Amino acid sequence: MLIRSQRGAILIIVLWFVVIATIIVAVLASETRLSAKAVFYNKVGLQTWNDTLKALRAAEMEVLFNMDRTYEPPGLEDIPLSERKKKKYRFDGRVVDLFHYSKPDRVTVRIYDHAGQIKLSWNNLNKLLNKRMPNDPEKLSALKDAWDDWFDEDDDKRLNGAEKDYYETLSPPYEPRNDRKARNIETVEELLLIKGFAEVFKGVEISNAFTLYSNTNKIDINLATREALMVLGLDSEMVNTILTKRREEEFKNKSDINEFMEPEQLTEFWGWVSIPRGNVSRSRYYTIAIQAKKPEEIAKLAETKEDDTVNTDKELDESTSQQVQKNQRAYMVTVETRGKDKFPRILMVNPYGVLPDTHHEQFSRSDDNHSKNPSTPFK
Repeated sequence: MLIRSQRGAILIIVLWFVVIATIIVAVLASETRLSAKAVFYNKVGLQTWNDTLKALRAAEMEVLFNMDRTYEPPGLEDIPLSERKKKKYRFDGRVVDLFHYSKPDRVTVRIYDHAGQIKLSWNNLNKLLNKRMPNDPEKLSALKDAWDDWFDEDDDKRLNGAEKDYYETLSPPYEPRNDRKARNIETVEELLLIKGFAEVFKGVEISNAFTLYSNTNKIDINLATREALMVLGLDSEMVNTILTKRREEEFKNKSDINEFMEPEQLTEFWGWVSIPRGNVSRSRYYTIAIQAKKPEEIAKLAETKEDDTVNTDKELDESTSQQVQKNQRAYMVTVETRGKDKFPRILMVNPYGVLPDTHHEQFSRSDDNHSKNPSTPFK
């Protein structure tokens, strides 16, 4: 009886040992997997950052080459003249393939010409506010008072304005600029800090509609962002029409737009837009947006590179299209060109910038309602 009891105890001890050993092995295996995954993501992060900087420098050079249409960058000598024109970029935010420099596969590059955004000044704001609130002079007056109070150096509040005592009650509290020498705000987002403006532009990605860097009060319709066109009062369908039509062929004159927009509507809209002579932008300001692919996409890309039978370019295009729809964040750098013999000057860096809306890239001309019904109105 005693021997049986001892055997039973030994069996239990062995079973417990097996259980504990199994748990230890599982924990060690889990830690090994976590360590391997951490190493992978750390490697991906470092490589992505390196690729982002490489793509940024390459994009800056493309902007430099593209700013003068008469200047031929190196590498085009063996390309027929008829094909060289295709190598000229229109920086309207589409994904670009940097053909003079190798672009890392881990990132996509978009370049936005600031000629496609509304210059942020009080004159332009005043016209837009009158357009958005034509029957509310009291609110317009309050916005003007708040704007003036934001810049003046005293704490005397205008009739419907706001001064330090108002802004300190907000959460989080802050103070107005109170700098009369400042002719304008320092960033587009600062506009939303001024009393009343956040309500007026609620739901608008304001940094994609407005710019502080522009040489003109009009926007180039061949470069305009969706947000800028929407702020100007166009409805979504009309904006889609403009963006899809210009993707295939640039607007060359006013009559091109008159084909799908009513004359009286075009007259009002035309006061805000222009088509530069020869469709050459005179802007000196550009925003370069670098989007990194997700780690799982990068891993898949590495696998496809080992298989020569896979059409890598097609895979990349589809991957890029899906990423644009799901992830609108990008590393965004605003630069100013200073002549074709000088490197662009960096004005602003936004590591977590929001891309302008790009879902029109999924539409084709056949999806265009205005092509079939030119009388479709806009707001």
